Amino acid sequence: MLPGKKQLLYRLLPSIVVGLLIQLVLASIFYLDHEKVSKLNLAITGITLFCVSVLWLVFSVRSILKISLAVETIHEASGILSAGGYPDRKKIDGKDQLSEVSENLHALTSSLQVKSDFMTHISNGNLEVGYVVSGNDDLMGKALLDIKDNLVRMKAEEKQRAWSTEALAKFVELLQSSTDIKVLCNTIIVNMVKTLRANQGAIFILTRSEDGDEYLEMQACYAYDRNKHLSMKIEIGQGLIGQAYLEKETIYLKDIPDDFVRITSGLGDANPRNILIIPLKIDSTVVGIVEMATFREFASHEIMFAEKIGESIAHTITSLRLSENTRTMLREAEERAEEMRAQEEELRQNQEELQATQEEVSRKYTELFSKLKDLNRQSKFDQLLSITFAKKRNIEYYFDIIRNQIITFSEDKMILDAMRAFAAAFKTIDVNVSEKKLAAMNHSIIEYYKHEFIPRLNDNTNQIHQVEKYIPGETKAAILQYHYISNNAHPTGQKSMLNDPLDGSEYSKVHATYHPIIRSYLEKFGYYDIFLLDSITGELVYSVFKEVDYATNMITGLYSTTNFGKVVQEVIASQDRDIVRLIDFETYAPSYNAPASFIAKPVYDGDIKIGIVVFQMPINKVNQILTGDNHWREDGQGDSGETFMVGSDYRLRSITRGMIENADRYLNALKRQGYADDVIRQIGKTGTNILLENVRLNCITKALNGKSGQQLEQNANGVESLYTYAPLAIVDVTWVIVSTLSDEEASERIESLRNS
Repeated sequence: MLPGKKQLLYRLLPSIVVGLLIQLVLASIFYLDHEKVSKLNLAITGITLFCVSVLWLVFSVRSILKISLAVETIHEASGILSAGGYPDRKKIDGKDQLSEVSENLHALTSSLQVKSDFMTHISNGNLEVGYVVSGNDDLMGKALLDIKDNLVRMKAEEKQRAWSTEALAKFVELLQSSTDIKVLCNTIIVNMVKTLRANQGAIFILTRSEDGDEYLEMQACYAYDRNKHLSMKIEIGQGLIGQAYLEKETIYLKDIPDDFVRITSGLGDANPRNILIIPLKIDSTVVGIVEMATFREFASHEIMFAEKIGESIAHTITSLRLSENTRTMLREAEERAEEMRAQEEELRQNQEELQATQEEVSRKYTELFSKLKDLNRQSKFDQLLSITFAKKRNIEYYFDIIRNQIITFSEDKMILDAMRAFAAAFKTIDVNVSEKKLAAMNHSIIEYYKHEFIPRLNDNTNQIHQVEKYIPGETKAAILQYHYISNNAHPTGQKSMLNDPLDGSEYSKVHATYHPIIRSYLEKFGYYDIFLLDSITGELVYSVFKEVDYATNMITGLYSTTNFGKVVQEVIASQDRDIVRLIDFETYAPSYNAPASFIAKPVYDGDIKIGIVVFQMPINKVNQILTGDNHWREDGQGDSGETFMVGSDYRLRSITRGMIENADRYLNALKRQGYADDVIRQIGKTGTNILLENVRLNCITKALNGKSGQQLEQNANGVESLYTYAPLAIVDVTWVIVSTLSDEEASERIESLRNS
C-alpha cells in the first residue's frame, strides 16, 4: 500500500527544505556580486541553480518512495504473520537490509508452514510422519519431535494396558465357564500359548498317589497350533519344574540349549530358546506349574500377566477339585439313601421286630443329611471364598494400575510442559476488565448456576441450596467459568468438548493445545475427571470436565474443606516427591453431591515441584469388577449372591445387587429396616446407596481388623446367609470386600434330596 499524501509530504519536506536552502545560499552569493556579473551570466547562473534543485528534489522523491514501498510491504507481511496467517511472497528489489529482512520473513513463513503441516499430521493421528530439524537452534522443531515421541510412547503403553485388560477379561470368562479340570487345563494352555504368542506350553498339576506320594503330572500340552497327547510325571524337586514348585517363584531362562525342550514339532528341527515357568499358587500353596517356550523373549508385561492369571487359575483348580469331591460325596450319598429306602421297605414287613432298626435308620438319615448339608455349605463357602479373593485381586490390581497411571502421567514430558504452560497462562489472565464487562460475565455465571447447577444439585439432595453460596469469589475463576462453562454452547455434561473459546487469551491458546490430548486420555481410561493445580497457590488451573470447582482455590476457596481440597493440601505440604495419595469417598457438591474419591500426585520438573495432578476415581469401573458387569449368575453367585465393598465407617463403597436389579423392592426393604424417609428418597434420586447405607455385620468387623474368613450370619433383613470376607490391600484407605449367598439357596439341592 502506497503512503498517504500527508505522510509522503512529511517524508519529502526535508529534501524540499534542503533544496530551497541551496538556492537561497547561491542566490545570496550571486546577489552580492551582481554588479560584477553581466545580466546574461546572471540568468544562466539562476537557471543552473534551478535545475540542480529540481534534480535534487526528483532524486529525493524517488528514493523515499522506494523505501516507503519496501517498509509497507514488510509491515503488511509481518501483520499477516502475527495474526497467524501465511503472507504471499513479494520480492523487494535491491540488495539492501530491507530486502534481507523481507527474505528472512519469507523463510520464517516457510518454516512455520512446514511445522504446521507436521502438527496437522500428528493431530490427525499420523504418528509415522517425519520432520527434520533445521539446526541446533530449531527449538520449536525439537519440541514438536518430543511431542511426537511422547505420543508414540503413550500409544505403545496404552496398547500394552489394553492387551492386559482384554486378556485378563478373556481368561476370567474361561475360568468361570470351566467345570472339569482336564478340560480347564487344556483350555488354559491353548489360550496361554496363543495369548503370549509362545510356540509350545504345558501345564502340570499337583497329584497325590494312592500311597500318599505327591508328584506333578502333565494335564495338557500344546505346541505349534496342535494339542499334544503326552503323559509325564515329575517328582517334587526334579528338574526346573520340580524346583519351581519348591521355590514357589517364577523361573525365566533365555538362550537355552537346543536339547532342553521336551516338546518338539515335526515341522522343523529348531527348538524354542526361551523358557518361562510359573507356579500356580494360592498365597504360599502351589497347586501346579505352567511351562511356556518360545523363540522370542517374553516381554515384562507378558510375564506379569502370566503371574497374575496364575493365581486365578490356582483358585479355579482348587474350587473345581472341591466341587468334584462334593459331587462324588453327593452321588455316594444318593446311592446310600436309595439303599436305605430299599432297606426301609424290606423292614416295613415286620415293623414290630424291626422298630429299633427303623429308628436307627432314621437316626442315620438325620446324621447323613446333616453331614451332607455341612459338606455342601462348606463347598459353597469355598466357592464364595474363591470369588471373594478373585475379585479382591482384581480390585487391588485395578487400583495398582490407577496408581501407576498417575505416576506415569505426572512424569510425562508433555504433562510437564502442560503444567508449566497452564500455571503460567493462569497468571496472565487479565483481571482488570471493565466493571461493565465483569458484571456481564457474573450475570451469565449466575444464570447458569440458577438454571443448571443448583436444580441438579437440589434434585440429588434433601436440602435446598442457594445460588449465592456457590458463586466463585475469585475474578480469575469468574472469567474462566464464563468462557468455559456459562458461555460454553455445549450442554451440561459435555462442556469438555470445547477446546478454544476464541477469546484470544494466552490461557485459551494453551488450553487449545493440551486439552484434546488430556481429554482423550481421560476417555480411554474411564476417569471421571483429571485436574492440574498450581502447587504454590493451590489454584485449580485446569480440569477436563469443567464442573463448578474449575479455576477455584483448593487451599482458601469454597471447596478447600472437601476431600478433594484435603488431598491436594496434603500433597502440596509433603516434601516427598514420590508421594501418591488416595482419599476415601465423600459426597462432592460440584459433582452434584455424588460420591467422589480422588488420587493426587505432585509434578516435578527436576527437583522443583511445579504442580499437582489429580484423578477423580471412576465408580462405574469398580462396580463392573464387583458385579461381573451385572452377571452375578454367570459368576457363580446364583439368584441371591453378590460381592460388595465397605469402608471403615461400615458404609457401602459400591452399589448392591438389589439396588441394581429392583430398586423399588430394595428401597421398601430399607424402609422396613428403619431408614429415614429422606435417606431412602436420596438413594432413589441418585440411584446409588454408596455412603448412604450402613452395613453392620460381625464379619465386616473382623475384616476391618485385618482378618479373612467365612461366617454364617443373619443380614439386616433377618435372612440367614453365608459370608466370606477379606481386607483390601489398597494404600491410604481401609476397605473390605464381602461376598454373600443366602443359606436357603446354598442348601436348596440338599433339602430337595431330603424331601424326596
